[in-house]
Amino acid sequence: MSDDKRSLLQPEAPAATEEVPEVYRSLNFRSLQDPYSHRGGDTMTSHYSTLRTDNLEAMLNGGLEKFYKKYNHLSRKINLQLPTPEVRFQDLSFSVQVPASVAGHNTVGSHLASIFTPWQKVPMVTKHALHPMTGIIKPGSMTLILANPGAGKSTFLKALAGKLQDNKQTEIGGEILYSGLRGDEIDLIKLAGLVDQTDNHIPTLTVRETFKFADMCVNGRPEDQPEEMRDIAALRTELFLQILGLENCADTVVGDALLRGVSGGERKRVTVGEVLVGGQSLFLCDEISTGLDSAATFDIVKSMRTWCKTLGGSVIVALLQPTPEVVEMFDDILMVHEGHMVYHGPRTEILDYFENLGFTCPPRVDPADFLIEVTSGRGHRYANGSVETRNLPVTPEELNHLFCQSDIFKKTHEAISKGFNEHQFENAEDFKKAKSVTNLARSKQNSEFGLAFIPSTLLLLNRQKLIWLRDPPLLWGKLLEALLIGLVMGMIYFNVSSTYYLRMIFFSIALFQRQAWQQITISLSLWFAEVPYLIIVIVLFVTIEYWLVGWSDNGGDFIFFMFVFYLYTSACTYVGQWMSALMPNEKVANVAVGALSCLFNLFSGYLLPRTAMKHGYKWFQYLMPSSYSLAALVGVQFGKNQDIIAVTANNSTKQMTVADYIANTYDFRPERKYDFMVGLIVIWIVVQMAIYLTFKYVSHLKR
Repeated sequence: MSDDKRSLLQPEAPAATEEVPEVYRSLNFRSLQDPYSHRGGDTMTSHYSTLRTDNLEAMLNGGLEKFYKKYNHLSRKINLQLPTPEVRFQDLSFSVQVPASVAGHNTVGSHLASIFTPWQKVPMVTKHALHPMTGIIKPGSMTLILANPGAGKSTFLKALAGKLQDNKQTEIGGEILYSGLRGDEIDLIKLAGLVDQTDNHIPTLTVRETFKFADMCVNGRPEDQPEEMRDIAALRTELFLQILGLENCADTVVGDALLRGVSGGERKRVTVGEVLVGGQSLFLCDEISTGLDSAATFDIVKSMRTWCKTLGGSVIVALLQPTPEVVEMFDDILMVHEGHMVYHGPRTEILDYFENLGFTCPPRVDPADFLIEVTSGRGHRYANGSVETRNLPVTPEELNHLFCQSDIFKKTHEAISKGFNEHQFENAEDFKKAKSVTNLARSKQNSEFGLAFIPSTLLLLNRQKLIWLRDPPLLWGKLLEALLIGLVMGMIYFNVSSTYYLRMIFFSIALFQRQAWQQITISLSLWFAEVPYLIIVIVLFVTIEYWLVGWSDNGGDFIFFMFVFYLYTSACTYVGQWMSALMPNEKVANVAVGALSCLFNLFSGYLLPRTAMKHGYKWFQYLMPSSYSLAALVGVQFGKNQDIIAVTANNSTKQMTVADYIANTYDFRPERKYDFMVGLIVIWIVVQMAIYLTFKYVSHLKR
């Protein structure tokens, strides 16, 4: 970002005679008028710059709220409403079929028995992750989820985000409505953003680059925004860097376990900011306090509350052991235990509710800890004597039953029974903003992506370029490997007899097949980003190996050899990428790639000649790119070779040309070398289509 753009975050200098309190130094005192007053041509930053880049505390205390008010005003001015959905879930449940050994306690004996008796059908049991839950998330509300680990809060958040698997092993019950619309009727990804527990980032990208990439993917380019919003669109990345306190490490790589980067707490903020920068109006945050101190958690939650109350969005946050100051910033609390909802209602009424059940929070006990212990069956020490000990609710079923009989739940159930209508809102403006969710309805005209095809491709290409360039050991290591292997293979087969040439081609193909598939450990690469690297490596290898071995000195044959070698190597690379997209994790993908590697070698036509293949599995060769590449390369080198060689078979020796030997023994027809090349191109295109379809229809984010 240019210095001019970055300076827009700075406040205007106050007059010399003004005494400005420290906490208000982020505010523009020349703009302390009605936040909705404006002039013609007003933009987000030309008149209302309230942010100070070097004072995060002041921005969170005052400047950010005024910034959001101006943003809200300009959005209404150009009729660009931020959808503020009312989320209703009725009888929401989720169950999954799991092996009985997983649901219970597996022993060494039972595990060994399953290994040596694979023919036995594994008994399955139904595990209920969520029991029927009913509730309403109001627009502009902050909801805190309190629960022990494994209680079902992550499953609940994934359900609201539409990221639960729906297949033969799972069952999703009930329904979720977003301002009266089902999740499959709208582009839910534009409405709801889920911050997962795990921090999954590309370690070699900086914090600013990570935010910028997320911003561009979801919101598109600043120049494509309405004119009144372009300034803030250009500053959106910088804004969230300031909100999350990441300005000091904005140009530091994110890092991971192997690459040193930002701290664990800062990495968690990057995870939060990557979703916040997307501009969705429903934020679902799962354990965002992991790795953060209480002060950092407070700042993040407070910034969310400011956004929530000013723009009308909704925030649902699951936290472990939040401090009382953090809890007080939430409007509602939802408590879950073993998949049962034991409370969902106003924060201010929760202690009174549990006091009526027979539990009282002592003065010096953290309310959050008190609530967790009571709903986990360990609340007897908080009994106030109003209910007999034997009648105190202990199990999640008992707590859920009592809550469903409470006045709080009855009010919620009554509101749901009336449906989504204007009478449920305090004023018509709130209903209009909630109803604007219909703007996200799925249609053929509206794309779910923020960028068009070409800008999106260029953005991905630029990111992949950064990933490659910031890993010099990998780049130089691969080039050195190609150089050394080319020299070694060339010297091994230097001036050998022609009977070894076919073996040389097979070994060369097998070596580069393995090298190409090593890309699976890096990332899902883009085709355009792979092309320069593959060309350099293949030119280096083939040039050295080709002339040392002594292949045909015809220039056309050399170009054909290199082109076919490139097609095969790139096809193997893309098969590796396909497996990495298709399989749920790297370990499974590596196993699948290893199995495919064996099949490629076995059905290439060299280890098992075509003439020796049985009809039951001979068709496998037509699916293997190695069979086309080997046949094409053999054809270009031996198609015109009329050298006489002695061939021994069935205890007899006879003389034949090299071309005849290749045709009779391996069924490689040299005159069909171009047909084999076309077959390899078809395989290459099919793999590209498989990658596209996998990205489109397979998602391992749902689980």
